[in-house]
Amino acid sequence: IAPPVAQAHEIPADVKVQMFVKPAGERLQLLLRVPMQAMQEVDFPRRGPGVLDLARAEPALRAAAMLWFAENIEVYEDDRRIGPPKLMQVRASYPSDRSFTAFEDALAHVSGPPLAPNREFIWSQGLLDVLFEYPIRAEHAEFSINPVVARLGQRVLTSLRFLPPGGEVRAYEIHGDQGVLRLDPRWHQAAARFVIEGFKHILDGIDHLLFIACLVIPFRR
Repeated sequence: IAPPVAQAHEIPADVKVQMFVKPAGERLQLLLRVPMQAMQEVDFPRRGPGVLDLARAEPALRAAAMLWFAENIEVYEDDRRIGPPKLMQVRASYPSDRSFTAFEDALAHVSGPPLAPNREFIWSQGLLDVLFEYPIRAEHAEFSINPVVARLGQRVLTSLRFLPPGGEVRAYEIHGDQGVLRLDPRWHQAAARFVIEGFKHILDGIDHLLFIACLVIPFRR
């Protein structure tokens, strides 16, 4: 009896996800940039070995955005989960694109015209840019987010920038899936987060545990 053949795909070692979160009026905008290589389950149309067919790519790009992020990114307003999000824009971008350095540039880029259908685009090197919108009650509410994106790669780093009303920018770095992150924490919430992350950092390194053991040794007979 011949066993069934299992098709495996390679999981990327390091994946960087870029996010902007901005509440404005009665909507919250979530801008997202992810390497396309991390979304292996999506069958992107191709017109050659490794070349994305840009003329037929939009349905696959929209499917990838909904499959990987619509349900896996949880957004909360005053501890109440909001959504589901509305997919506003999606496009493929070259890895050389630098528009995600600022929110306004990223928004203009995602909302702009897509790449010409005749352009050469290596899908494994490309980027997927997505714009979601969530309905909210008030832009001054307390917002939280839980991006469940660890399965995109072996090590996933999420660079998130929150733009609350007022013009300031608050930057966060999330390693893997760390649970719900408060984007505008109060002092005791921020302190509790630092304590938890500090203990995790100590327990993750054998050198830290050895240092603690060395501190205890002088007090033993």
